[in-house]
Amino acid sequence: MVDPLTALSLAASAVSQIKQLTQAGQDCYSALSKFAGAVSDINYAAEKAKNPSIWKSLTGSAEAEAIEIFAAQKKIEQMKRDVETLISYTYGQKGLEQYKDTLRKVREQRKKTEYRRQEVKDAVITWTIGILLVSSAVALFAFAVYLIGVNQNKW
Repeated sequence: MVDPLTALSLAASAVSQIKQLTQAGQDCYSALSKFAGAVSDINYAAEKAKNPSIWKSLTGSAEAEAIEIFAAQKKIEQMKRDVETLISYTYGQKGLEQYKDTLRKVREQRKKTEYRRQEVKDAVITWTIGILLVSSAVALFAFAVYLIGVNQNKW
């Protein structure tokens, strides 16, 4: 039998190691969450690139963005395979399914919050620019009619 002080020292050491491993596990989950967010962001960007906004189509940046997204998707696919292999070896098939569930949850959460916020922001910008262009055109037309009226001595 080990004396109580040695057992207590071993227990304290074990608890300390468990805390460190738990902290490392939290860091791992945090990194996995960040990776899941990045995957979700890239997939969303690819979805948006299929139907670019009017402004991106006019500026020509839609093609460059599509190429960047394509390259990012290919890199992320390889990273995803690596992560899934690592998770499968470390946590087994059940852990891999939990990881995939986490990916789905992150994707849904981002659709509800961040992506929706960005869509609203884009819509506000598009409508603001559209309204400014239309009102400028109407003002220009009214000014032209006024000048024509003044020129014909009707006003």
